Order: sequence, then C-alpha cells, then structure tokens
Amino acid sequence: MVSGAATRPTPRPTQEVMALSVIGKEEGIVHGTPKGYKQHRYRKVPATEACGCLKAIRDYNAERATDRAPRASVTAHQWNNSGFTGEPGLSRAARVVHPPGDCPEPGCGAKDAPAEPKAPLPRGWVRVQVGGSSEPTRVYCSGGCAAVGVALAELRMAPA
Repeated sequence: MVSGAATRPTPRPTQEVMALSVIGKEEGIVHGTPKGYKQHRYRKVPATEACGCLKAIRDYNAERATDRAPRASVTAHQWNNSGFTGEPGLSRAARVVHPPGDCPEPGCGAKDAPAEPKAPLPRGWVRVQVGGSSEPTRVYCSGGCAAVGVALAELRMAPA
C-alpha cells in the first residue's frame, strides 16, 4: 500500500449530473403567477395562456404601471403649457427668423463710425471686424445677425 493520500481527478459531468438542470423542464413551475412566468423564461419553456402565466405577468405589469410616479412634475407641465412636449395644439408660436440682411432693427448691419475711442454699443449689440476683409467694421443687434456679418466679411476677403 502506498502511503499518503491519493487524490482523484475531478470527473467530467456525466449524464446524471447534466440531468439535474431545469432547462427545458416544466415540472416545478408555479403556474398562474409572475414568478411562474419568470421560471418559464429561465427554463426556456414557452408560457401559454392556458397555464395562466401570461395573464399573471400582464396584470402584474399593469399594476406596477399605475403605481409609478406621473410622467412629469408640476413644474414640467407648467413649462410645457400644461402638456407634454410634442402634443398637438400646445406649442408656442415660433419666433420670426429674418433672412440675412433683412433685420428690421434700425442700425443693424450699419457701418461702425470711425470714432476714437469706440463708443459703447447698446446692450446686446455686437461689433464685427474681420482682419483682412474688404468689409468695414459693422454693428449688429444680436449674435445671429453678427454671425451673418462674419460670414459676409469672410467671403469678402481682400486679395493678398
């Protein structure tokens, strides 16, 4: 007899060990309950209307949906004029967007007076001067109009 403890290698799973798996087996499923529906999914056994699991999970989900918080808070409703974004008839009138050069604001796009030092502009107005452009320095009423002025000045670069 050999002294010392002999260790055996771990055997590979046999058919008996594999038979303990519940995948594909319907025995033991608690039918007619949400738990039973989850057991159907885990075991990969189709749930049917006859076993009651589909109705049970639909009822469970419907109950959970009514217990959830409302879709939006009170302040969100007020912000969206007492409705949800995208609902018909609740949108505000869009602001009027004028094409470039058609701003109705008097003085918008006018040449800046060559005064030394530069006079302060009204609040929110923008002075645009692009280096190397043949376009003179101009003043605009807003950032949107100023962006059009910058683009115009970039198109009218002086020859190098």
